[in-house]
Amino acid sequence: MSQTQNNTIDLIKDTFAKTAFAPLSWTTNDYGNFYAWLKLDSPAQLTEAAHVLQSLNARLCTVTAYTEDRSNEAKQQAIAYHFAIKSILFCVTVQIYDKETLEPLAVPSITAYFRNADWNEREFMEMYNIKIIDHPNPKRLFLDERLDAGIMTQLIPFSSMVHGTGSKNLWEQVMLEKMGYVPESYKQVLHEPAFTKVEETQKEAPKSQTAEKE
Repeated sequence: MSQTQNNTIDLIKDTFAKTAFAPLSWTTNDYGNFYAWLKLDSPAQLTEAAHVLQSLNARLCTVTAYTEDRSNEAKQQAIAYHFAIKSILFCVTVQIYDKETLEPLAVPSITAYFRNADWNEREFMEMYNIKIIDHPNPKRLFLDERLDAGIMTQLIPFSSMVHGTGSKNLWEQVMLEKMGYVPESYKQVLHEPAFTKVEETQKEAPKSQTAEKE
């Protein structure tokens, strides 16, 4: 760890130790990158966290909305805010649903602290129907106004439609045949050619113009 990294980490630790936030967690990787992680108890803490990070001259890199449990109709949504404080990466995560009712919670805008949050927050409102409050310019970015907000959460993923059940069953039968247990009803299917061979016709190669003159 360089002295600059050490000083930055100490500054981050000292700054957040004076707040009411939960303790930070730290990770690193084989390349010497350090990551600080802050998990908020509720979206209401987001504005205060943004204020503290702004005081540390943090840069907002990107914001990611995601679903914690896809099997629950996309109700368990969360947001991850990715910052950089010099060479230290700082990630703030917050669940944006009520833990008891699973109902979505409103999320305060941090555009007043980090102007580049504007695009991500508008995208969340438009495509995922996440309610962002106090946004200075809550206009749509891409979708037609006639489409419902959160339309992206109503689409069926392509991977769900083509989950490969048919291919999986056929592959299982191929493996059974290798072990000698394939039923008679499958043998014909397994040994049928995938394509019908078209008989090739013999054609003479076209003569060159020189040959024709001779």
